[in-house]
Amino acid sequence: MLSKEAVIVLQHDLQQGLTQTAIAQKLGVSRRTVYRYMRSGKTEPSYGPRPRRPSQLDPFRTYLRGRLEDYPALTSARLLSELRSLGYKGGYTVLGEYVRTIRPAPPLPIEQRFEVAPSEQAQVDFATFKTDFGTVCALLVVLGWSRVLWVRFFFHQDQLTVLGGLHHACHAFGGVPRTVLFDRMRTAVAGSGQGGSAIFNAEMLRFAAHYGFQPRACRPYRAKTKGKVERAVSYLRRGFFYGRAFRDLDDLNAQVTVWLAETANTRLHGTTGETPDSRLAVERAHLLPLPGDAYVPMITLGRRMTHDGFIAYNGNSYSVPEGMAHAAVDVRATLTELHLLQDGKLLAVHPLLPGRGQRRLAAEHRRSGDRPSDTSRSVTPILELIEVQRRSLDVYEEVLR
Repeated sequence: MLSKEAVIVLQHDLQQGLTQTAIAQKLGVSRRTVYRYMRSGKTEPSYGPRPRRPSQLDPFRTYLRGRLEDYPALTSARLLSELRSLGYKGGYTVLGEYVRTIRPAPPLPIEQRFEVAPSEQAQVDFATFKTDFGTVCALLVVLGWSRVLWVRFFFHQDQLTVLGGLHHACHAFGGVPRTVLFDRMRTAVAGSGQGGSAIFNAEMLRFAAHYGFQPRACRPYRAKTKGKVERAVSYLRRGFFYGRAFRDLDDLNAQVTVWLAETANTRLHGTTGETPDSRLAVERAHLLPLPGDAYVPMITLGRRMTHDGFIAYNGNSYSVPEGMAHAAVDVRATLTELHLLQDGKLLAVHPLLPGRGQRRLAAEHRRSGDRPSDTSRSVTPILELIEVQRRSLDVYEEVLR
């Protein structure tokens, strides 16, 4: 059989008047082949499709199409078990290839964007980051209408971190939003009621009442309800944290403060088409006023005193005075101080230590002969220095004799 190109050459040579012998020699075929093509009148070869080989899947194709029309997410493994019960003897591979060609394409997911009025909502979330000096947690607060972002990094994700962060965020915004949306973080939500409604812990409710906002919580497993702060977390990772170096927590917070002021809150926002700072100037007039008096948290935790007279709180150690009645100590934390109590009696007040691994020994908590001179970090002496009397070498020579 001549190729398509050979047939074209043959037809051209015939039109030019070449003989069958000359054409056969030119194409390297017999004269009979040239004669046959001349008699057929074909201008180019025609190749029909190969006949399809029968498949063991053929009797079940209609069944498979019907099942996938009704239930598009059925897996090939599930369909194979169904076909086995119907008498299918074929393999999994041919079934999987056929299912991929007939499975209905899922509709593209379209997320509905929820916009809020000025001052109506702020969204709060934590994000974890790895640094050379340890794991840190970023607390993010976003005003829903203006998209202004507030960020601080901490070593802890406890309740005081959330309350202190919200306090500083509201002062940075110049007012208080009417609602604050959380996920189901344990520092805010104590549990769930009927129908999945959130039950906020007492300290968060007291804090919200002091500032005048209404706490809200996402529905379980619906984190995208607070999509604005979720996108802010992604923006913080790629726009600020990635590719930077930080000496310590103070340096990290100093750099993020500059980034917020010069980049994050001054950029043209892709959704609003305006800068967050310019929209904050409008939104600030709608925010609730800041409370006149300071908020004092009432977070009380139980701790046990160690054998060397310290209690642990958020990775740091604080001294307890001698003469305790028992080892149980109540720890009441504020935004700046730690109050130690036993049986309702105040034992000590310590300033909160930053970071982790620090140890504070108050001078008055140990007898004068036992306490070190440094009251911020205890150092227990291992050896006492003994003064040695100076003697003449003649004394030792006399002993040797």
